[in-house]
Amino acid sequence: MSEELELTVMIPAYREADSLRSLLPKIVAGASALTPAYEILIVDTQERMDDTEEVCAAARVRHIHRSGGNQYGDAIRTGIAEARGRYLLCMDADGSHNPASFASMWAKRGEWDIVIGSRYAPGGHTENPAVLIWMSYVVNLTFRVAFKLTARDVTNSFRLYRTAILKGMRLESNNFDILEEILIRCVTHDPPARVCEVPVTFERRKAGESKRKLVQFALGYIATLQKLRKFQKDELRNLAQQRKSSV
Repeated sequence: MSEELELTVMIPAYREADSLRSLLPKIVAGASALTPAYEILIVDTQERMDDTEEVCAAARVRHIHRSGGNQYGDAIRTGIAEARGRYLLCMDADGSHNPASFASMWAKRGEWDIVIGSRYAPGGHTENPAVLIWMSYVVNLTFRVAFKLTARDVTNSFRLYRTAILKGMRLESNNFDILEEILIRCVTHDPPARVCEVPVTFERRKAGESKRKLVQFALGYIATLQKLRKFQKDELRNLAQQRKSSV
């Protein structure tokens, strides 16, 4: 059995070698400033697509291949299963999430189960173009209202989790909507997960092309809402059964 660490920093990677080459030293410095008991976990594609593995070896960080498929959801499920840290900090590999924000997120871990690095919390900021900011805001507002979520930035992957709440969770989404699925399942629980946000700056990506097709997602988000509603109903049904069996 693998020894439990205090922190896993998990980064899905899809042809991200160029970005990781400059980003990994900053991540290592940021994580080591929080605790000496940490690991950096890069979840790469199933098959080799670039020299990400060599970049990880040079930085002396852990490199694995995702299982079950090559989509974003497969990377998240693989990372959760492989994480050895008591806390799991998830971030993107494109440089949009700055390791300088690690400390403010880490400081909240004792009071909260999920800490979101938020673009929309007071003091948060995003460097994206205005049209993408507007579309993101509308999508986030829709999710907040539809599922009664208190967080403002529900679609951002920059999050610190108490790992135990994720282990064993059956996550079904294959794309970026797995982020909303995690929140919905975690708050539809007994007791519900405690969620807070700390302001961060969402920076412009430093290398490569975005894997998020926000326009396509926005056009198809009604179907996404319906799928997430099903997940919420499943969790509520399971919760009702658990309460009934405990009576």
